This record gives sequence, C-alpha cells and structure tokens, in this order.
Amino acid sequence: MNTSTNIIDDLRFLEPWTAPPLWVWVLLATIVVGVVMLIQRRNAAQRAANAAQVTAHAHEDALAELENARALMSRENSQPYGIAVSGIVRHYIERRFSIVAPRRSTEEFLIEASASSNLDPKHRQLLAEFLGACDFLKFALARAELTELEAQHQAAVRFVTETRIVPVQPEVRA
Repeated sequence: MNTSTNIIDDLRFLEPWTAPPLWVWVLLATIVVGVVMLIQRRNAAQRAANAAQVTAHAHEDALAELENARALMSRENSQPYGIAVSGIVRHYIERRFSIVAPRRSTEEFLIEASASSNLDPKHRQLLAEFLGACDFLKFALARAELTELEAQHQAAVRFVTETRIVPVQPEVRA
C-alpha cells in the first residue's frame, strides 16, 4: 500500500550529501601523493638499472662489432673500413660516456670530449689520433696499407678495452 506517509519516509533517504571532515581529505591526498612518489622512484630505479646495464655491455658490443669490421680490412676497402670503425667507436663513446658522438664532426666531438670529466687526458689523446686517422681515410679517399689498418684497428680495440667499466667484485668474508 502506497500512502503519503510511506512516500515521506522514502524521501528521508534523499538528504543532501555532506562532505567528510578535512582530516579524511588530507589522509586521502597523502596516500595518493605517496603512491605517485613510490611509482616514480621505482621507475627511476628501473631506468637507472637499465642504463647501467647498457653502459656495462657497451664495450662487449663494440669489441664484437670491431671484430666484424675486420672483414673490410684491405687496401681497397680503406674508406669503408675507416667509416665503419669510426662509427663503432663513436657509438661506443655515446653509450659509455653519454657524450653525443655519431652526429657531430670530429672537431665538435673532441671539443665536447675535452670538456667532459668522464674521459681522462690519455684517452682523449688516443681518441683524437684515432678519429684523425679515420677522417683521413674517410675524406681524403686515401688508401692505407694493411699494417696501417691493423694499427688503426688495434687503437680502436685498445681505446674500448681501456675505457670499459670494470665490474666491482663483492667482498667475500671468511
């Protein structure tokens, strides 16, 4: 039976909404900010771990690519060999030292490398000589003898090997 008192009793449930107290809003905002910060911290740690892994393996990749480039090592292929080896070393430098190398001229790159504290002076000098020889092969259309190409290859391997990241061995306690 639907009487007027039943309808009035049903309308009591339509009372206006009252906002929760301020402390509830503060608690909710604190939880949301905490969750956002936790997600950002986890993502930053994961990005750092990925970057460290890429950097740690940069020398292995470069050495493998240098070994593959040996196939180009001949007097007739001096220019392609110089281009390939220069690109490999530049890509390694970008991954290892976070110096943008592949898209810059040798002079621009060496200026940035000299300003970087990541490369020590001995390696900067070795790199300058190596890239200068590569530029000679690339732009002068010169042909190098096999002994010169082998020296160029050894300079690249030496640079990559000497600048690699040496993993820290954990201490073993007896």
